[in-house]
Amino acid sequence: MQDQRLKELNQQLQDQLAQQTPYQNIKPLQDFKHLVVEESPCVTVKEISLIPLIGQSESDLQQFNFVIKAIKKHPQNILSKCIGTQSLHNIVNYAQNELLKKGFVTSQIVVSPQDLNQGNLNLSIQIGRLNKIVIQEGKISSLQLKTGLPFKAGDIVNLKRLDQGLENLKRVYAVDMQITPATAQDKELTGYSDLILKLQPLQKVNFNLNVDDSGNQDTGTYMGNISLGVNNPFHLNDILSLNVSHSLDDFHESLNRSYFISYQLPVGYYDLGFSYNDYQYRQGTVAPESGYPVIYHGNSQQANLNLSRVISRSGQHKTSVYGKLYHKESQSFLNDIEINVLHRKTSGWNLGVQHRQYLGNAVLDGSIDYRRGMGVEARTAPEENITDVYGNHLPIEGYSRAPLWSADLRFTTPFLLLDKPAQYRLNWRGQYAPKILVPNDRFYIGGRYSVRGFDGELMLSGDNGQYLQQEISLNAPIPNTQFYMAVDQGWVNGRNSIPGQRYLLGSVLGLRTYQNSFYLDAFTGRGLIAPDSIKKDWITGFSINLSY
Repeated sequence: MQDQRLKELNQQLQDQLAQQTPYQNIKPLQDFKHLVVEESPCVTVKEISLIPLIGQSESDLQQFNFVIKAIKKHPQNILSKCIGTQSLHNIVNYAQNELLKKGFVTSQIVVSPQDLNQGNLNLSIQIGRLNKIVIQEGKISSLQLKTGLPFKAGDIVNLKRLDQGLENLKRVYAVDMQITPATAQDKELTGYSDLILKLQPLQKVNFNLNVDDSGNQDTGTYMGNISLGVNNPFHLNDILSLNVSHSLDDFHESLNRSYFISYQLPVGYYDLGFSYNDYQYRQGTVAPESGYPVIYHGNSQQANLNLSRVISRSGQHKTSVYGKLYHKESQSFLNDIEINVLHRKTSGWNLGVQHRQYLGNAVLDGSIDYRRGMGVEARTAPEENITDVYGNHLPIEGYSRAPLWSADLRFTTPFLLLDKPAQYRLNWRGQYAPKILVPNDRFYIGGRYSVRGFDGELMLSGDNGQYLQQEISLNAPIPNTQFYMAVDQGWVNGRNSIPGQRYLLGSVLGLRTYQNSFYLDAFTGRGLIAPDSIKKDWITGFSINLSY
């Protein structure tokens, strides 16, 4: 349950950053199916080349070779066609559009005077470069600009770089960006542009208070959560987040408490992050035979260090790769006596790729992750060293450093339902393990973070698994309010799953409303298909959030 809450918290942080990602639905300027038209006079063109202008070198043009390749690969097979004035105009527009598609928004195709009777068409490019960055409104340090913007004066202007810099700055500023022709002594500098920035700092501190019933009966059903976000704490476009949660049922006897801190620092196309979580729980009960009170309690800590890099982006997509190092340790106690077989200490690394795709009004997010444990600062899990009463080794029941594949897919799209605005959401998550896993690494289903409609007190688990959440929401007559209905299902399998207890199907009906800084999510649900060990009773749940 705690791992699922951590994943949900991390996902919320990523969603907040994703909302700041600029999205530009760039479309081709026009239809370029027919570049060459019948006209007279015309000249047969046998070759099209890209040549440098005065002051340019061949190396300057290397990154623009895609323009000539696009022209030569055009379905009309332009080479050996007879080209006149209109056809030449179409070819130049087509080449200019290829520049725009690649993000070179200030570079221009140039056709210098030439003799086409030889059958050679020579094109040139007036490369658009950045003259200077002008801060017209607001204040920002030169170091903050250097770390936030992946370009500098003199670089070739590219919309992808501008978008990346804008995304970094928008973490802590409201940004208005314009590109204007550069001038010197009232004369335009050919090929150069100025980047004009207007910056308005966002609120320095964001406060969030949340109360919900996502806990469990043993350590507290009702949970209180306080979050604090600090924008630009070190003036590096960075974000510091603090989170404290505590069960509210019985504040001193049984408890469920956690502390979470994260820090993110963007540097150009890179993003460096650190997070730390400390979790404690305590459960009071009575020994069945003696009747004496028993306190079962424990704690766990996890630290993560991750580095990601954007490797591809456009107005319709963004792709990143990342690497992560982690270390976690957990201990369990019975009346202050440690249960050694439950002492876990593991370290490892993750590699993964994340992708966001805009499909018209729809948004698709996906990720693939590979995790592997390592021996540094780790200890062998008890499941790897099982012996009988004579000291003979028994079959291993779980590997703490086993490789683990996981993937996520989320899709959101608006549509009309009975002529009313509606929204469809899909959320899928899966896990595959080539080896048998220890309990903490297994895949669990049942509850609001996986298959809704179940209370989550008992869950199904396995080394491998997946769940699918599908939801339709409708706008309510009340402003900023939605009704939603969902059907979720989940599967588990593998050696650590139980035959006949590998599938859940649940449903939920709910309401979400947002009024100023107040947010409410309330729902009721019921399990539809489950093994006898899992209750299929009606359940209710809520989450109340106040933000400032």
